[in-house]
Amino acid sequence: MSNSQNNLTLSLVQQDVSAVSVLNRTIGPIQYAGLVGQHIEGLVVGAAPVAVTLPTTNVLQVVVKNTHATLKLTVTWTPQGGASAIVAVLEPGGIVVLWNPATSATAGITALTLTGSGAGVTVELFLGG
Repeated sequence: MSNSQNNLTLSLVQQDVSAVSVLNRTIGPIQYAGLVGQHIEGLVVGAAPVAVTLPTTNVLQVVVKNTHATLKLTVTWTPQGGASAIVAVLEPGGIVVLWNPATSATAGITALTLTGSGAGVTVELFLGG
């Protein structure tokens, strides 16, 4: 039995200029019976890189949201078996998601670093595996 059932469901809705739905798609649920699920709300980072402590050696589910009103957030991670790389520069309100429903030799990340474009960038995170 898992210690944490991590599920992701996304709704993708596209509308034309008259507000008529062109696309209405639900993705998921994408499920993973994992060991951990950690939600962090209100993490504050500045212009110096912050290495996030991961709840497990290999994190398979990652959600990062920039909750700051005006500043950007740079997300850098190291994929399992790979090299560290910037994966996104999130504008205010921006989000990046990595969600693996199974583990493998190359699934997930082993390090996560967040860097703000200035002091006081607020972040919401979910980390699971």
